[in-house]
Amino acid sequence: MLRRTLFASAVAAILSACGKSEETAPEAAAEHVPSTTGGKVDAKLAELGIEIPEAAVPIAAYTPIRKVGNMVYIAGQGPQMSGSVGIEYTMEQGKDAARQAAISVLSQLRKACDGDLDRVKQCVQLQGIVRCTDDFTEQSLVINGASELLRDVFGDAGLAARAAVGTNALPVGFVCEVIATFEIA
Repeated sequence: MLRRTLFASAVAAILSACGKSEETAPEAAAEHVPSTTGGKVDAKLAELGIEIPEAAVPIAAYTPIRKVGNMVYIAGQGPQMSGSVGIEYTMEQGKDAARQAAISVLSQLRKACDGDLDRVKQCVQLQGIVRCTDDFTEQSLVINGASELLRDVFGDAGLAARAAVGTNALPVGFVCEVIATFEIA
């Protein structure tokens, strides 16, 4: 995550020095998303004490969101934690990392919904990848951090068909990565 932050800062500094911003194209300016709409979901987020950050920009050759009809596909989002469950982190700390990754998913989803999370009909699928030791077998409990957050925000519509797997490495050392698909209005 540190590399992502440094890269984003460097790009912003270079563009600023050139008198440009990351959103210089007309289509990019049209993509500016308000931070909240004041709807039911925003009220629920406030009640839960959750602040959704601005959607992160990709650090590689991909798009963080792809809309196809009324479906929103969100590329893997990670927490601001690096390391492995079973070495640097406990299962509970990994669960917190998955929760943080789900908050990043919500930031991308908000952007896809033009700032209005009340447009979300349901979370269709959630995939979680946990960076862990070879003998760690509680990936499902770690990814519960993401599933429980989405359930708390959207109710039953936040519960999705899900997979939780382990791996030995993730990009930029993420503890976990969460990939999601949503249906929107």
